[in-house]
Amino acid sequence: MILQIVTLIIVMLGWTLYKVRMFLKKNQPVTAGLYGCLMGICTILGSLLAAHVDIPSTTAPLNTIFQPIGKLILNR
Repeated sequence: MILQIVTLIIVMLGWTLYKVRMFLKKNQPVTAGLYGCLMGICTILGSLLAAHVDIPSTTAPLNTIFQPIGKLILNR
């Protein structure tokens, strides 16, 4: 499993560096930065998923915000 995670990281890093250089050659530094950040997040999440780590839902913060509002609306 460690070999799979390391391979995933190496492939993702190589692809990210290639694409960022392509964006920089086209004089698009903002796109390169955004792409690099998104791919970094995807690499981290992909590694955690490959390691079978339980990742909490991304909707949990929104659920805690909007659940009381929904209950308030339903009570009226």
